[in-house]
Parts: sequence; C-alpha cells; structure tokens
Amino acid sequence: MVMLHTQSARLNTSGLLFSLSLILFASNHTLAQSNNNPMNLGTILQKQTQGAPPSRSYVKLPKQLPAPKAKAVSTSAPATDEQAATTAPQSQAEIQAQTPEATNAQATATQPQANQATSVKATSVKAPSIKAPEIQPGGIARLQLAAFLTQNGQPLQRGMNWRIFEEKKGDNGRMPMTHNSDGGALEVDLKPGRYIVYAGYGYANLTKRVILPKAGDYSESFILQAGGLRLGAVAAGDINLDNNLLRFNIYSKTGAEDNQQLIAPNIRSNQVIKLTEGTYHIVSSYGDANAKVRGDVEVKAGDLVTVTMIHNAAKITLRLVSEPGGEALTNTVWTVLTPGGDLVKRAIGAFPTLALAAGDYTAIAKQGEEIYNRDFAVDAGLNRDIEVLASQP
Repeated sequence: MVMLHTQSARLNTSGLLFSLSLILFASNHTLAQSNNNPMNLGTILQKQTQGAPPSRSYVKLPKQLPAPKAKAVSTSAPATDEQAATTAPQSQAEIQAQTPEATNAQATATQPQANQATSVKATSVKAPSIKAPEIQPGGIARLQLAAFLTQNGQPLQRGMNWRIFEEKKGDNGRMPMTHNSDGGALEVDLKPGRYIVYAGYGYANLTKRVILPKAGDYSESFILQAGGLRLGAVAAGDINLDNNLLRFNIYSKTGAEDNQQLIAPNIRSNQVIKLTEGTYHIVSSYGDANAKVRGDVEVKAGDLVTVTMIHNAAKITLRLVSEPGGEALTNTVWTVLTPGGDLVKRAIGAFPTLALAAGDYTAIAKQGEEIYNRDFAVDAGLNRDIEVLASQP
C-alpha cells in the first residue's frame, strides 16, 4: 500500500520559478527483500513544495548582471551546425573527440494520393546553402560567453565550466583545448578562427560551434534548459535516517527499465544536482543491504525539485552474547537471511550495524566451530540491538 502526503506553497526567487517537493509513504508491513530485488514503490507523484525559506534556493543568481553585448557581427555557424546538446557531462577526451558536422536542410517531395485522377511529378527543393564566412587572420577576437537556465532567466554567475577547443584537429586526432575556466559569464581573447565551445553546469551541458571570422567583439549565449534536484529520505512516520548511510543513484528515463543509463552515482542526502530538463529514475539506498526504494521524478528548467523518499527500514546492531545484556563476543561471523533463505547480508565483528528493510529475518552467528541463530523482525524507523544468545557449554 502506498500513501501520499503533500502540502503546497509557492516560493518566489530570482531566476527560480518555484521549488517542488515529493514525499512518498508506504505501508510498514512488508516482507524482507533480497539485495537484488529492491522494493519498488512505483512512480513518485509530483506536487508543489512545503514552504521552504528562500535561503534554500539551489543556485545563487546574480544581482541583474546584463547579458554580454556584441557588435552587429554574426558569431556562429547556421543553426543546423552550430549546436549539439547533451544530457550528461562529457569527459575532456570525449569533448576533444567531437567533430561537428554541417547538414543541409531539405524539403521532402510530396507524393500525390493514389486515387487522384491526375498524376503530379514529384520534385525536391533544396534549401539555400549559407556559405561559412572566410577567416581573416590577425588581431584579437574578443568572445563573451554567458549561460542561462532558461530562455528568460538571468545569466549564471557561478557553477559553470567553460572549455574552448580549436575546431581543427591536431596530429593526435584531438581538438586542442585553448581555454578551461570555471565560474559564471566569461570573456576571452582568441585568434580569429573556428572553435568548439563547451558549457557545463553540473550534469547539464551544451556544446556549440562558434566562428570568429575576424578581429572584433563577439558574444554567444547558452540556454541550458536545466533545473536542480535535491534528494533526501526519512523512515515511515517522518523519522530521521542516518544520512551517512543514505545514497542516491540517478538514471536516465529514456530507455527500458533494464537499460537505463546511470547519470549521477552515489549522491548524498540534501546534495543539489544540476540536470538537464527531463524525467529521471531515482534509486535510494539506505546502507548496503536491502533497504532500497525507487521512483521517477520530472526536472523542469529553472526549478528546484526537492524529493523526500520514505524508507520502510531501520538500523539493527547484531550482538552475540553469553547472557542477556552481556558483552558482545568478538570475531563473530554473521549471516542474515530472509525467511525464504535468501542471503541479505554477511558481516564480521562483535556488533555490526546493518540497515535493513522492514520484515522478518534470521540471524546466524558463527563463533569458532559453534553456530547460533535467532529469528527477528525489523520495524520501520525502530533502531535496536538484536542479541543472539550463545549456548552455555
């Protein structure tokens, strides 16, 4: 059984339209899950957020810094060959290997319908080609770069990574990188020529081909169509979890469930991730055993989405003792199984602490050649010790 609890309020910030919050609850009565079969709580439904203070906005936008101005000179190639958008960050080697290819738009010939009395000869019409400007060597071409979350947003003043490559490949088959800078808006002096400019903002990025035909001032804007995602989790009943044990993996939602691409691994609780607008699949892990939940979330350009996932889980500490409340015996080998005999977790030590999904389990403790066991249950949000009593000789 899945229940949803939400409250909504609008948050007005400079550049961020509003913040969204998702809160997912599930029944406390669930069977133990094996590590390879995480609990699937289905699609997370998106609602507006609980009233969060403006100070929690995920990106600090500038105070009204204007976009860079340029002279009335064309700065880039035609639309068909200036821009290549990507949905995941690229390594420097991948960017260096990029070679934009120009394409000519064509109008497809239309065929007459079969039942028409007259026949029409099909013709094709080519769009007029635009000749790339000649490069005039000499002097300095000053290029101003600015990036925006949305078409109508303010220029980003931090968090950007700019990389500029010469379009012509070197002897090693890669495009030489002429500039690599972090921050916000950028102004850089270059020789007239053809360049590839990469604008990276977290896991959102955009690549453009820019032509600087002669000395002068130029500008280029990058509309990233990006938003933010903040992830967190609690136990059922709004009980805090140990954030040190929480991790999130973010996957693309473009392919089949078994063929989704991992975009951002091992994300910590409350860490803000910058992503291209789209739908993503989130897997939350509490510990490294079987406490997992998953769901889908939509990221919109210019918005911060806050997702709170609800775990039916708790921490338990295993202790092999000679008497109730006694000292834990060292060098104990532990095995935790589901009632069906599936392996959940192995551990070694006097008192290992595990995060487990709510359900029934069997703990097996091996001390030397002796083996002891105990059945126990895990209730969501209830952290406790599980003592296994060693038989007296």
